[in-house]
Amino acid sequence: MKNLRTKIAILAISFVSFLGIQSASAVEGLTVGIAMNKTAAMGTGKETMTGSGAATTQKDVTEEDGAFEVDVASLFVEYAVSDVVSIGIERMAEDMTTPENKNVQNLDTSATAVNNTVKATFKDHTTIYANVNMPLNTYLKLGYVMVDVLTQENLGTGSKYNDADTNGLLVGLGYQFNADNGIFVRAEVSATAYDDISATSTVDSSKKVEVSDMYGAIGALKIGKSF
Repeated sequence: MKNLRTKIAILAISFVSFLGIQSASAVEGLTVGIAMNKTAAMGTGKETMTGSGAATTQKDVTEEDGAFEVDVASLFVEYAVSDVVSIGIERMAEDMTTPENKNVQNLDTSATAVNNTVKATFKDHTTIYANVNMPLNTYLKLGYVMVDVLTQENLGTGSKYNDADTNGLLVGLGYQFNADNGIFVRAEVSATAYDDISATSTVDSSKKVEVSDMYGAIGALKIGKSF
């Protein structure tokens, strides 16, 4: 997945570079811009122990809900295939890291308490999308999202998990104010539903972690130029 996103980004940059050395008519329909995004995300994480050493109580399953928000910039490139539809690619300029979640186990038994701390980083968040122009300078945005999820856990249970990647479907609405010389400003809101992910412990195959019900919401202010 990471290689695919890298290739897409290289193709987009190469395309822009190619148009930059062509005549003015060759760049007609091209749009470039930058955005500042207020991003919020939520999901449910669950670790399950199924080995013979697991207890027989509900403590074999540890489940936590989590949510966070972060401000992050992004860059985007679009090309107008018609007066109605533009296709584009947008990539977050920074990684997004969740707050650290701490869970203490075995406090109500004679066993020694263990501390589990978990956080994750969303890296190379990339969206391929289409904007569909609607009346009154509004537009509908439909996209396909790809992102790497880097696990950063310190588990007293001894488990370690590999990184994963996930995809999602995005839908959004926006308004565009057009100024002179192709300059524009956009206000945009969007929501993304991500696929569930799971991983098995690299040191104990009886332990598995799953992340489900992952959703993201973005409020964005964008500025760009159309040629």
